[in-house]
Amino acid sequence: MKVTVVVRTNNRPSLLKEALMSVFLQSHLDWEVLLFDDSASIENFKIYNDFKSLAGSRRVVYITTKEAYDLFKNSWLISPDLATGEVIVRLDDDDILLNDALEFLVETYKNNPELDFCYGSSVTFTENGIGDLIQTNTPIEHPKTKHEWAAYTIPNNNPWKDPWAFYREYYSEPRFFTSIIHCAKDNAFCVFHTYSMRTSSVKKVKDKITMTSKFVDDLEFMGSLDYLGLGYNSIKKVLSFVRVHNLGRVSDNGLIIDNTNIFEENFRIRDKVDELRPSGFFSKIIPISSNKNKNNGVDTELIDKFNKLIKDIKVLVL
Repeated sequence: MKVTVVVRTNNRPSLLKEALMSVFLQSHLDWEVLLFDDSASIENFKIYNDFKSLAGSRRVVYITTKEAYDLFKNSWLISPDLATGEVIVRLDDDDILLNDALEFLVETYKNNPELDFCYGSSVTFTENGIGDLIQTNTPIEHPKTKHEWAAYTIPNNNPWKDPWAFYREYYSEPRFFTSIIHCAKDNAFCVFHTYSMRTSSVKKVKDKITMTSKFVDDLEFMGSLDYLGLGYNSIKKVLSFVRVHNLGRVSDNGLIIDNTNIFEENFRIRDKVDELRPSGFFSKIIPISSNKNKNNGVDTELIDKFNKLIKDIKVLVL
């Protein structure tokens, strides 16, 4: 099973090199790379050419634009049409994949044919080493709640953003969250890196999705797939290491980039995606059959794997 790795980048060549090397070091050998470059820089094009030579017979495609952050949102809809892999895995240019990530995902999609997409989990890192575990959850893995988004209490209400409020202690007995966006409405953490999806599944619904956000694009796309009826789950196994740095991570709350307030953008996207929500909706959670879908936190074994990966990447980059 071929995997298409989608890498987005914008003026961070040193980080891009390390992200690409983490793809090259994968234990699963059947992969291709779609590189979306928002900077249209000569340096990034050279990195692409060098990586294409290193990749040998594997397909490596370069797509560029001079509009900053343009491909951050548009790559979600472009990549399924360009991909020749059966599975798409998204990797930001400042993150790196654990070397068995693609192998695990291929096995997961093969053994769970109803699985359309999945996400998580990750561990943060800096130049000083490994950091904290970020483990994702599905809506039904979050603690139940007595609160409810007010718009969901009105039968057949569409769009699902009026009234714009949460009713506290609305239910006498706690209930599950019903969707990825429902979790986001109550600030319950749900989706995160690493995102992957079955290419054929996304192609069936992508024409119903309009991408509008340059900075909350992951929530916009994953939440849309959920509301369009695709089946999913969260991954407990650590698939990637997420870099913590000061070079412009765009997801920081309150940060204003390109005249966009990221905090306000989060709220806008939650309401926008909720317009896809069918009445009586509940996420289609697909049980994952795998004894490897687990982690032991940031233990000695994971630290050793990270240190070896960084060492191997630096040898290739130099």
